[in-house]
Amino acid sequence: MDPHQTLAVYEVMYGMREFESLVGEGVASGAIHGEMHLGIGQEIVAAVLGRYLQPGDAVVSTHRPHLHGLAAGVDPVPMLAEIFERDGLNHGKGGHMHLFDQAKSFMCTGIVGASAPLAAGYALRQRLDQRGNLSVAVAGDGAVNQGGVAETMNLAVLRGLPVLFLVEDNGYGISVSTQKSTAGSLRHRAEAVGMPVREANGTSLEEVDDAIRDSIGYVRAEVMPATAVVRVYRFRGHYEGDADLYRDAAEKNLAMSAVRDPLLILRGRILADETVTASELSQLEDSARARVTAWRDEALAVGLPAPASAFAGVFADE
Repeated sequence: MDPHQTLAVYEVMYGMREFESLVGEGVASGAIHGEMHLGIGQEIVAAVLGRYLQPGDAVVSTHRPHLHGLAAGVDPVPMLAEIFERDGLNHGKGGHMHLFDQAKSFMCTGIVGASAPLAAGYALRQRLDQRGNLSVAVAGDGAVNQGGVAETMNLAVLRGLPVLFLVEDNGYGISVSTQKSTAGSLRHRAEAVGMPVREANGTSLEEVDDAIRDSIGYVRAEVMPATAVVRVYRFRGHYEGDADLYRDAAEKNLAMSAVRDPLLILRGRILADETVTASELSQLEDSARARVTAWRDEALAVGLPAPASAFAGVFADE
């Protein structure tokens, strides 16, 4: 990849990590209640996905959705306001696991595997519209074991639905490793219904970019589904507050080291290529951090949902 493109991806990834870190701080401070699932360590997938999405494409994410929302172009301020329980993107009714942006055709769901049939619904409409758009169904490795995902893959091939099944394989379904939960391989699930599959190591920007670019290109050109499986690693527990005793400390330390963390790998590569100086890169990082902090501060200035709005949008006649 061109060095300046690499730098642009790094800037997006750095901002995404700052975004998630600030949300994590919100949980730790008590400003955010309930379960929170962060994508720290998995930023490369969303950062690359955002390079290839077009207006009119749809993205249906999981219980770990913030980065995909940013990739889809969701305004970060109302999204953060929603996450911080303000009168935000969904007026306080969505929270962090049920974000919905009609204008950007983005949504997420806390139900494991439900992204697949929902994305297929978007894709059916897109196929009928014939405007060259596609839908992305994001799923974790554990979700691929759900019957709804298998059924949707089968239907998508039969009906010629423009869906990319984007699997973020972080090696664990909550606390159970893929080795203990998944027979065979994830790619074979899609290949069994005749779907092309691309795999990528999430520590390699080129591999991830090739896999997502080629898969999206196929879906657009053929108006048929494809699958991309990217192996990543989540640095935090399944949720904030997770004791995370099911993963070995040495495993986690290696994953977060300069030889395995995709963000640190890119940083080292940018400096080695002398694309920018260390001082210039630090300034870029400071700017990205300040931008995300400003989003957070603006979101926290949004008021709480009005009590009288509790039933608005709940019933058909409202």
